[in-house]
Amino acid sequence: MINTVADMLLELKKNEEKRIEQFKKEVVNVKQSTIVGGIFEGTAQKILEKSIFENFDLRVVSGQIINKNKDISSQIDCMIVEGEGRQIPNTNDFIYDISQVIAVIEVKKNLNKNDLEDSYSKMLKISKIMEPRDMTENEYRLFRDSFRSALNMEVPDYNDLGNYDLFIQQMYHTLLLETITPLRVVFGFYGYTTMKSLRKGFTNYLKANVSTDSEHLIKGFSPYSFPNLIFTRDSSLIKINGIPYAPTIDEKGYWDCYTSSNNNPLFHFLEMLWTRLSYKHGISSDIFGEDLEIEGHYRFLKTRPISWNGKTGWEFEYLELPNDFELEEEPMYIDWQPAELSEPEHLIIVWLCNDNTINTNSEIFKKLIQQYNLDESDFLAELKDKKLIFKDSNNELKLLTDECIAVIKDGKFYAGENRDGRMNRWMLK
Repeated sequence: MINTVADMLLELKKNEEKRIEQFKKEVVNVKQSTIVGGIFEGTAQKILEKSIFENFDLRVVSGQIINKNKDISSQIDCMIVEGEGRQIPNTNDFIYDISQVIAVIEVKKNLNKNDLEDSYSKMLKISKIMEPRDMTENEYRLFRDSFRSALNMEVPDYNDLGNYDLFIQQMYHTLLLETITPLRVVFGFYGYTTMKSLRKGFTNYLKANVSTDSEHLIKGFSPYSFPNLIFTRDSSLIKINGIPYAPTIDEKGYWDCYTSSNNNPLFHFLEMLWTRLSYKHGISSDIFGEDLEIEGHYRFLKTRPISWNGKTGWEFEYLELPNDFELEEEPMYIDWQPAELSEPEHLIIVWLCNDNTINTNSEIFKKLIQQYNLDESDFLAELKDKKLIFKDSNNELKLLTDECIAVIKDGKFYAGENRDGRMNRWMLK
């Protein structure tokens, strides 16, 4: 379903762009910025209205966001909200409490250097008016799933957070904020012509805002501050925070926080929006289709927290596109499959799937390690990398999944999460 809707939205966008161009040819003096800006904001609103579900009191409006302290955002082109807001007298704009806002969309006709910086600044103001609050049960599920997919461990108790290293602490706070902050999207129609130029534009902006003096820090450039999605034409920059795209952490402790794609940008938007709505309202995962073919991304920015003269910040590295990448490269797709297991990994998984417990200090675990001549550290690290098992503070091995399925296919062992039915679909296929 999601692919069908994304294709429909893309076709709608293209048709509306043709209508705009025809209108500009036929009408004199349509170059005034207010008129042109209104045309493209109206076009974006029409597209967004086709992306939301009925029966959930969702609306697409323009206006401003306010919090309980009466801090208020700047003018917002489009926002997806839930429920009634307060209409600003004698206008078509509304003011909404930030708790009612699902997504914030900044619309740009031409996303160039200046518009990119302006959009970033406006999105940063959204994050600055966020208030600490308790998560709902469904929000906690979303936070837990994103945390587990990133760190390959269960969410620690907040009171115990000080016992963990800086990376885990910062990821905890960042992913928690990502969960409760509205989706932030920069919607460009034209501007940067290629994925390569869009990446370069964002990299140059980051380079211009690197802190070089610990006493005079340039704030607002943590990965949390980045918009969730920036796109123009057929190119996107995508935040990888587990909502929905699963983060990866490399061996040096870098989090791949931003990737790029030349796939349909509206597909990425729907993935992000619908993931939030599916958790919020318990919508069936059937809306995402079989989900057995996933779009490939190009690695772009990786980051890790650092301590500098007693202050905490983020260190970034950017990665160039592959040498063989062509500007007209077709979007890449990858066939999904569950983690392939060795025989001893399979035995552990099946044991845990049957509601048994196992401790790494137990006799049965030591015998397994000895029988298969394994290095215990390497064995546990490989299981952790497959995002299936973690070891708790008591050395108990536990499943990271909610509904794990283990199978044997063509003499090989596999296991994966089946909460959304994807393992079942993979086996049937």
